[in-house]
Amino acid sequence: MGPGHWTCVVILTAQLAFAQPDGMGETTRGATDDASRATQQARALVSEAIGLGVPLYNDGQAAACAAVYSVTLRSLQLLGPPGVDLQSIERALRTAAEQRPERSAWTLRYALDAAFLSTEEVALMDEPRFRLDFSDRSTAWYTVNDNVMGGVSRGGFSRNEEGEGRFSGQLSMRNNGGFSSIRTRIANTSLAGYDGVEMRIRGDGRLYTLLAAPEGSRGSWQANFRASETWQTIRVRFEKMELSVRGWRPSSFPILSGRDIGMLGLLVADKQTRPFRLEIDWIQGFVDEVSAN
Repeated sequence: MGPGHWTCVVILTAQLAFAQPDGMGETTRGATDDASRATQQARALVSEAIGLGVPLYNDGQAAACAAVYSVTLRSLQLLGPPGVDLQSIERALRTAAEQRPERSAWTLRYALDAAFLSTEEVALMDEPRFRLDFSDRSTAWYTVNDNVMGGVSRGGFSRNEEGEGRFSGQLSMRNNGGFSSIRTRIANTSLAGYDGVEMRIRGDGRLYTLLAAPEGSRGSWQANFRASETWQTIRVRFEKMELSVRGWRPSSFPILSGRDIGMLGLLVADKQTRPFRLEIDWIQGFVDEVSAN
């Protein structure tokens, strides 16, 4: 199959992507459905183009590879998927037009990679919303107390009859201790695209801490909140969380991204030795609402 045939394959793929299913017209689709469909089409087109272009380039047909990538980028311009920088695509196309085939193929490939990555968070947001519902017993919580450093504080996780989670125990300051925490592992990228998490909680008026960290991280990003004795919803933005490494807080640290989080947890370390109690109904991701101009 020659280079011209490969280009036709991509053109046909783009045409199929633009085609509407039978019985589905513009008047029957909402804006959200259109955006979701465009995102999925864009990702399929890019994957198809790279799958066609790589063997062509490796076979010495750099011009054919560049043609495949160019047609695909033009298709993305017409499709206009959410999150894709169309001006960046246009710049890549103009630059590639002045380059030799071997170089232009890479210029266009970088543009395809960037387009694919920019649609990733949009595609993830089309999936079911991230939510830890404490009535769901499939979520496993484990305890990390000051016992790991010689302390004798008590604390752990349980569920009440209503299916709400309960973090409870009692701190002790003996042996330089004084903290208790519960934690759970979440799948990587579960919180990609979210600006933070919100929790419906009720407590005892004490100060608690939300923990979040990438899988395998030595430290955790933390944000404090006070748990009132009535049910309330607490919101914590990832960009407001601060890094703590075994109690040491560095003066500078990277902003936490939801994409990187593999662990969530709750901590109490307020140096009070009376029993503590925090009830949690659910924890879920949230996205900031942007006001229209």
